[in-house]
Amino acid sequence: MDTNGTSVVVGVGDKQPTALRFALREAHRRGSGVRVLHSAGLPADAFYVSPEFETEIREVGQQVLDDARHFVEQEVTPVPVTYELTTTAPIEALEAASADANVLVIGADHVSWPDRLLGGAIASHIALHASCPVVVVAERAYPTPLTGGVVIALDGDTPAKGALQFAFEQAGAFGNVLHVLHAIPPATTREDSEAVRANVGEILAGWSEQYPDVRVLLSFPIDEADDACIRATERSELVVVGRPHRHGLPFALARPLAAEVLKRAHCPVAVIPDDYRGA
Repeated sequence: MDTNGTSVVVGVGDKQPTALRFALREAHRRGSGVRVLHSAGLPADAFYVSPEFETEIREVGQQVLDDARHFVEQEVTPVPVTYELTTTAPIEALEAASADANVLVIGADHVSWPDRLLGGAIASHIALHASCPVVVVAERAYPTPLTGGVVIALDGDTPAKGALQFAFEQAGAFGNVLHVLHAIPPATTREDSEAVRANVGEILAGWSEQYPDVRVLLSFPIDEADDACIRATERSELVVVGRPHRHGLPFALARPLAAEVLKRAHCPVAVIPDDYRGA
């Protein structure tokens, strides 16, 4: 067990029980604790607010943490949990927290923090810049059981080693089935399609030997990558994608697939750096 007890950090906003539940389960899998973090801070370039308004923001933030504590206490979880309210702005607070975390769990961007005061596209920024794997968890209006297991989306461009490590670990926890998805654009020739399939086979070589209990199911839909991946989130328990290379480009340009999936996903999406080496 992690003696620090904080290897899973979850950044919470208002009413995000799915993110909390995922963090608790991940901590239990890792044998670690959970650090529940909420930011009541404003970005440095935010508009001027009065001291009274800042006090109100902190009070709202404390209520968010109290609600999170109440939710966690209703869950059957054997992991230690700590709670922290910070006045550091959300993006800065989460980036700093990721430096000491093995996994960072956050709510999706379309689930706003109080009145959107605490920043803009937090999830997409953190997914690209955090020091550890990031799991972005969407809150669904009409939650139904997801039974599609774990899906890893490959694209032949993004480094896959770290993502495959995380996906095989999660598949072992979710029922020992890993769906490997690689979409093939409709205009692709037969020769190129066969090359894609062969390349995926090469990428997966050795992983089944390392995880013999995980059954691998391959899927090569004739579709655009983002559409195929987003459809997979409608039935999956977790979709895993690799983190893009950093070329100084905005997130949406550096990684169209990950950017679209984060915005439109129906299930948790894990964005994994290539240097991830396992729990």
